[in-house]
Amino acid sequence: MDKFDFAIGWPEEHVKRELFINALKAECRARKLSFVFIGPRKLKKLINAVKKGRLIVKFYLDMASETYDPADKFTRLAYSLKDAGTRIVADPDDVKEAADKSITHFDLLRAKVPVPYTIVIRNWEPTRRLSHQEKKKLRFPFVIKPAMGYGQKGVKIINKRQTLKEIAKARRFDIGDNFLLQEFVEPLKLAGKPAWFRVYNLFGEVIPCWWNPYTNIFRQVTLKELDEYKLLPLIRISSEIGRITRIDWFSCEIAINKRNRKFLVVDYMNDQCAVYPQSKHKDGLPDDLIVHIAERIIDKAWQYIQGKYTLSYRAIWFPRVKVRDEDA
Repeated sequence: MDKFDFAIGWPEEHVKRELFINALKAECRARKLSFVFIGPRKLKKLINAVKKGRLIVKFYLDMASETYDPADKFTRLAYSLKDAGTRIVADPDDVKEAADKSITHFDLLRAKVPVPYTIVIRNWEPTRRLSHQEKKKLRFPFVIKPAMGYGQKGVKIINKRQTLKEIAKARRFDIGDNFLLQEFVEPLKLAGKPAWFRVYNLFGEVIPCWWNPYTNIFRQVTLKELDEYKLLPLIRISSEIGRITRIDWFSCEIAINKRNRKFLVVDYMNDQCAVYPQSKHKDGLPDDLIVHIAERIIDKAWQYIQGKYTLSYRAIWFPRVKVRDEDA
């Protein structure tokens, strides 16, 4: 029988995001937790081992499964581990519900989380005509996105009046999926940069980042900027999404609408967050943020294994700022 305190499921056999994996390993060593990397090879054998009790994992970080695809082997591994009592980040059943924007949209509306005006088109009504009132509220341009899409896949901006045929073409990304027609949000500019943010929620800890939707460049929001630009709603909104979806680690995109200066959640919840380091990828996350995320995940794994696991508090993590002598 093989027992491991912490395991990570990864879709590639050759690890290209060494910083994240190495940071996880280092934290496991520091806390004397056993670590195992699970790539795409021999998944069927591993699933059988879990089912027969020959492989036990206490805490599993799922960075690989396609939760809504029951034929996906990483999905089957996640459910096998869950059935065997493993604590999974994130729970596949919670992800299955939260990743569907046609469900989460209404959950957020009920909780009064600010979202763009949205029309949900069900997969059985692809030729549904919009009412005059719907067209008036939606305006042009607007965005079409699949309910189960991720990473901008299947997203299309409709800039002018289109025929039903052209709109149907835009949704061919997944013809069996529901899709959303959503108000296009042009971000306000703050100090010359778009007020568009990717906010990370990590076991209740909120990490707000500037994210430029035109260049995909990240930078953490500083404490000074949070106060100067009145960005506290980023924290409140992300925390509420975490409460509603029950996802342990996710990101969301929030923008300040140029038209009315209101905060709007333009992308509700993304799990299995990308962890490309900025030192190697221009559009990656800051390296120290990746290390912090790894530290936090292993800390939670350790707490869980020690029977001290809790999500009863919230925090905000800001980047380190070098203090000049004249500011001291």
